[in-house]
Amino acid sequence: MDVQEVTYRIERVKGGDKEAFGPLVNAYKDMVYTVCLRMLGSEADAEEAAQDVFVKAYRSLGSFQAKAKFSTWLYRITYNNCISVIRKKVKMIDLVEEIPEGEVDEGELNGLKSLSSEERSKYLKMAIESLAETDAVVVTLFYYDELSLEEIASVTGFSNSNIRIKLHRSRKKMYQVICENLKSEVSSIL
Repeated sequence: MDVQEVTYRIERVKGGDKEAFGPLVNAYKDMVYTVCLRMLGSEADAEEAAQDVFVKAYRSLGSFQAKAKFSTWLYRITYNNCISVIRKKVKMIDLVEEIPEGEVDEGELNGLKSLSSEERSKYLKMAIESLAETDAVVVTLFYYDELSLEEIASVTGFSNSNIRIKLHRSRKKMYQVICENLKSEVSSIL
């Protein structure tokens, strides 16, 4: 959905047309669900949280001032809602990871290119799931949703430098997880 269509839909909702919100939900439901799933880890929790996000967005649409893109505003609501869900479950979020001592040769990840896209997706999914919830969200927003550091900062409240650190550490951790999984699969074949 382009910016003009989003703006048009928002103005119609603000004007009292409840039906105009439906296309916005359809346009952003996958993005919201993906962020919820990455942060919460459970499909059921993600579905419930995504529904809550759209209810909150609808109720707050009157305060949307288009200073940021609608998607960034919606990401922020999604992120905050998921953090609230996590806090309610009294789940500890580990924001500090150990940095591996040796530098990762990311060129070795080119071995993933020899795998089928289905296998690649499987290993990347495992690697992302190994990350702390907030790190997984940052990786998803940066690589899958292609948000800029500034947009991710707006969504998460982290500084640009903190996001860079999280991305760097996450890539290292993902590299290790992928290598471990590939080694164990090769060992099981032999």
